[in-house]
Amino acid sequence: MIVFILILAILLPQEPESVLQKIEREMTVVVERARPCVVQVDAKFATEIRPRIIVNQTVHLAGIIFSVEGAILSDLGGVEGAKEIRVTLHDGRQLPAQLAGRDRRTSIAILRVKATGLKAAEFADAASIRPETFAITIGSKGSMRPSCALGFVTALGRTVMVQERRFDDLMQTTASTQPGDAGGLLANSKGEVIGMIHSRYDPTPAAIEDGQFLRMLQSGSLDFLPSEAGGMSFATPAPTLKFVAERLLKHGRVVRGWIGIALKPAEAGSGAKVTDVYPKGPSARAGVRKGDVLVAFDDKPVTDVYEIRRRVMETEGTKNVKIRVLRGGAQLELDLPIEPEPQP
Repeated sequence: MIVFILILAILLPQEPESVLQKIEREMTVVVERARPCVVQVDAKFATEIRPRIIVNQTVHLAGIIFSVEGAILSDLGGVEGAKEIRVTLHDGRQLPAQLAGRDRRTSIAILRVKATGLKAAEFADAASIRPETFAITIGSKGSMRPSCALGFVTALGRTVMVQERRFDDLMQTTASTQPGDAGGLLANSKGEVIGMIHSRYDPTPAAIEDGQFLRMLQSGSLDFLPSEAGGMSFATPAPTLKFVAERLLKHGRVVRGWIGIALKPAEAGSGAKVTDVYPKGPSARAGVRKGDVLVAFDDKPVTDVYEIRRRVMETEGTKNVKIRVLRGGAQLELDLPIEPEPQP
């Protein structure tokens, strides 16, 4: 009788699954795949506000497991200067962590823990990270389990100012973020990392620092900011995360390639307009001028300014490339050296 009922259930027509049900099911799969790679980070600070009067504060944020050897990516602004850092894994284990590397330009920190059974995050290819793709945030809300939100990537190559600091080449997303999410994971529809949560622009009157870019750090247990649909969130893209992490782990510091020019998308058509040339830099020596339009780089047409910046940044040592620029209606071919960026 039981066998007959099972056969009947299989043979009878099933109610078709709706599009929303499919999205719900697939999102659950993605979150469950990526969630073990996200950790909660608690950084304890001691601030002397008056002689012999110390105020202790704990900042809550998130982190992404980069390697099974215990390297964790997080937000430098939330951990630098902390007297103690603790990491809570997905399975509940609490571990002491050390700040093992830092890059202030991107606010990326490398934390180090000693643990077994870690699941390292998978990173998406740069070519697959583009506007209009799904973006799922997986962050940390204080003592609560990591939570998630669904949105889309809306733009790449964004520049924002946070507390008078400039951050370039960020990814913009509609996925919601809240305090405690800094250092959290932004995943694609496969559960791969496409970015690490960086900041949010919140125009609501009730928000702290009204109309400002806010770092998604959380002080206290449940210190949420008001949020409206108009808020925009930003993340450090996966290629930048991998580049910075690998350089920090290999060299202990980040040395970037440099050509000594500032670029922006050309007003019409493809190419990148040169908006500034640094004196005595590689581009100046190669003959590049302000106002030139870069149309080819290393024998490839220029279609994406962000891609050029990334390729230059990731160059190790010195490399010569051929470029083609448009100047006064004529095209010029120049030899351009990519060199290590001068250290401050």
